[in-house]
Amino acid sequence: MSVRGSGSARVELRTLCLELLGWNAAVAAFLAVYVTRYGAPVEAVAAHLRVMLLPLLGLTLIRLAIARILPAEWARFAIAALAAWLIGALLSYYAVVLLGLEAWGRVISWDLIAGYAGQLPMLVDALGLSLSACVAGVVSAYLAMAALLWLYLRRHDWAGMLAPRVSLPVLGCMLGVAVLVLAIEIYRIATGAGGAIGEPIGLTLRPLEGARDLQGHAVDALRARALDAAEDEVRARYVPAGAAHRRNVVLIVVDALRPDHMGLFGYSRDTTPRLSALARNGTLRAAMELHAVCASSFCGLLGIASSRFVHQFSERPITLQEVLKRHGYRVHMLLSGDHTTYYGLKHIYGGVDTYFDGHDGRASRYVNDDGLLLDRLAAFPTWDGVPVMLQLHLMSAHPLGKRQASTAKYIPAASYLVQHGEPNERATNYYDNGVLQADATIAQALNSLTTKGYLQDALVVITADHGEALGEHGLFQHANSVREEVLRVPFVLLTYGAGAAALSKPHSASQVDIAPTLLRELAIPAPATWQGMALQAPTPRDFIPFQERWDIGVYDVRDRGSVWKYWLSSKAGEEFVFQLSRDPGEQFNVVSTVPSELRREWRRRVLADHTITSKRRVSQDIGVE
Repeated sequence: MSVRGSGSARVELRTLCLELLGWNAAVAAFLAVYVTRYGAPVEAVAAHLRVMLLPLLGLTLIRLAIARILPAEWARFAIAALAAWLIGALLSYYAVVLLGLEAWGRVISWDLIAGYAGQLPMLVDALGLSLSACVAGVVSAYLAMAALLWLYLRRHDWAGMLAPRVSLPVLGCMLGVAVLVLAIEIYRIATGAGGAIGEPIGLTLRPLEGARDLQGHAVDALRARALDAAEDEVRARYVPAGAAHRRNVVLIVVDALRPDHMGLFGYSRDTTPRLSALARNGTLRAAMELHAVCASSFCGLLGIASSRFVHQFSERPITLQEVLKRHGYRVHMLLSGDHTTYYGLKHIYGGVDTYFDGHDGRASRYVNDDGLLLDRLAAFPTWDGVPVMLQLHLMSAHPLGKRQASTAKYIPAASYLVQHGEPNERATNYYDNGVLQADATIAQALNSLTTKGYLQDALVVITADHGEALGEHGLFQHANSVREEVLRVPFVLLTYGAGAAALSKPHSASQVDIAPTLLRELAIPAPATWQGMALQAPTPRDFIPFQERWDIGVYDVRDRGSVWKYWLSSKAGEEFVFQLSRDPGEQFNVVSTVPSELRREWRRRVLADHTITSKRRVSQDIGVE
């Protein structure tokens, strides 16, 4: 009897150890990708392993309780169903975390999970998928997993063997202690412990933990305070212009819009027929390409609003919206997409007179449906003569944007949200249909504003927060590189009413130049801390910095006939150099043939432009100081 009991105990112990290893194998696989591919700190590994022991502990005790209360067969069914749900939830969470890192450079927040879960049918439809097929697939996967676990439990059910030996009072005490431990750990996670070192659950619950993270671009708190002190000093001294020409300003930002896929910029397809018509009737003042400050939304929008590069971002910048409000403007923000829950993106716009985004309109439409903005514009009052700034954010060209059947001109088309590899017709068609839809939406918005009197005397800018990869260099979407396809954005200036000064076309302009250019048109002085230049009278530049997470670099534009692009990758531990004048597609990394003195100059400039943390990491990775 004792021998059999000893053998049974060994089997139970061995089974417990195997299950523990199996659970941690899935966690370890995720952490390996999290650390190696996305540059998460190594300290996050131990913190996350500790967190993930909690659901395993809870499942273990629940299994004992179920096995103690229910008959053996019923207990196996119940445990298999519960374990399948828990494993499915874990794998689903890891999948959306990796998707968020790939698409946005951030661990997905709980607000985003809840927001998109509430609009799941519309999200699935926007991606061109069948909701019934998705549901069937999820249910089938769940049932298959539950069946496999049931078969496993028929042979290795340690809980069924152990439960009869545990008295109910002892089991109750164990459950009570476990509940207390779980409560303490959940409180520790929810109050932020671990988030500062990159533990993903903590970042999901508290996405702004530690240094403020602007979609993968950290803003160190100490540096931000110093920059904010300089901003406050400029605020205190800034005097509004008495003779300003207070024309209305309409800023239209099309998320992920590439200029080389716009007919207006010479694309082979006529994807922008309405904008091209405005060019023919004389409304178009300028159309040029700009360098984006990064390849993601948060820093791109902040770069436009604050006229600063990524390494100069602070917590409380002087924005275009703030300057115009100080000159008597009303500021109205009508934004497709959920800026409210998107890592505090709403915060950067500051105090405005009207704010509306997809979060506010989700009860009636999908959050990324630009029809929300057209509905709001239709309800806008007739202009009363008080100058206004109106900012629109469109999602038509974004892979998560709602596509309308009326603009599905190019077929076959399919979402490239989860694609990798080379460019293909279906992905290109899907994107071009989005550009065509953005063009139509802009035309409808301008018609509505014209009818209501807002364009009697107005400036209209059409631009983008970043570009979009469509298979070039094996990449799709954005926020995943510093290649030209994600760093080139359009700048289109339309004028209505009174004449305007000539606009120069410098060979290298930046996203940060948009706000100063608008203020020059309005005879309003730009704040001293802004880094952009007015394109009416551009000053020569030597370098234009850019950054996307672990890639930091500069354009060397000192020689108009030979533009160089240089960046460091702390992830790959490499340097990249392209001579864009000869190689605009970035096919040939010529780092080994560039004079060493020139490389050192670029490297010193890049390292000088970034925080001490970034410098230390890059220096260690590429072996320089």
